[in-house]
Amino acid sequence: MNPKKQRSRRLYSDILSCFARKQYRESFEVFHDLMLDGSGRPLPERATVKSPSAISRFLNHANWNTRQLCRAMRQHALQALQDRRRQQPHQRPGWNSLVDLISLEKAGKFSELADWMHTLNGVHGIHVVVLYLCCGELRLPWAFQIWRGKGTSSPAQLALKLLRAIHSALVSQKRRSRLHADGHVWVSSWGFI
Repeated sequence: MNPKKQRSRRLYSDILSCFARKQYRESFEVFHDLMLDGSGRPLPERATVKSPSAISRFLNHANWNTRQLCRAMRQHALQALQDRRRQQPHQRPGWNSLVDLISLEKAGKFSELADWMHTLNGVHGIHVVVLYLCCGELRLPWAFQIWRGKGTSSPAQLALKLLRAIHSALVSQKRRSRLHADGHVWVSSWGFI
């Protein structure tokens, strides 16, 4: 069996086990199917098994354990990176960290997102600093921070915070990692990696 398919099945199974209620598992399965549909429009209205309101409640109001889900995703990401390095024992690819600032433009009023809605670089919306771990062609999202506006930590400070939180199994390796940063995230020092 293809190792990617095996890893995908294991990850999917571990994600499903994060949902304690059967109702949440079913909603996640339907939402996952919508995302993989390939139409480019994963809207709840296109679901045939669950009602659009049930999927919306799952995404917006359900109280499921996001920490457990993040833990499962990180464990699989770490395993994928280690597997990738083991595939080439004599010429192990180094791993890189990539920091990117993603701006999700929003138009209109969103009262529940008011704390996250700000204008940065001419874009009004939610601004997320994302840390990816890369090894060869593998690029895995590892952590993120939301910029909360003027008077709070800058995107560069958030990027440094994310870099300090890189898993110790990756930092302790003999080869140093390279850092690639978005032009909007000014990271001046990475000597701690």
